[in-house]
Amino acid sequence: MSQNQSHREWHWVVAGIALGLVITFAFATGHPVGTATTYERVAGHILEFISPEYVANTVHYYREAAPVAEWQTFFVLGLIVAGLIARFFVVGKKAEDVPEMFAQHISRSPGRRYWHAFLGGVFLLFGSRLAGGCTSGLFMSGGSQLALASLVFAAGMFVSGVITAKLLYRGRDV
Repeated sequence: MSQNQSHREWHWVVAGIALGLVITFAFATGHPVGTATTYERVAGHILEFISPEYVANTVHYYREAAPVAEWQTFFVLGLIVAGLIARFFVVGKKAEDVPEMFAQHISRSPGRRYWHAFLGGVFLLFGSRLAGGCTSGLFMSGGSQLALASLVFAAGMFVSGVITAKLLYRGRDV
């Protein structure tokens, strides 16, 4: 790790303690950490505007996750705002829009990099909602309780990430 990079990143112990405090606070207030339901609710709001009958008659999605703005919506908005603040005010011009590995093996285009990240997020979100869960909720909230399903999921997530990286970067040393 370069000296310049070390000034931009939190030490893993500090970051781990901060995440632990967030998860502890979430459990203490009765709201385990998770975000996928928010996207479902936002889609419900949009669909409710376009076709209220569809939303009212949908048995599964909008009865279990009614299209309402509640704490989790503001949690997700806070994540987005905090990311933007960190990117533009903390990291600023020092940030690389296209990491060197991505540039070497895929493209130097920031637009293409953002498109890949967005598409990956959409697939992850779609899969998690299709399975009736939330990846961050299962990984962080379940993992903090040492739930077996969470530990199996975490192992699967990391293994699939390594396989995907190997395929994406065409077997190069990543």
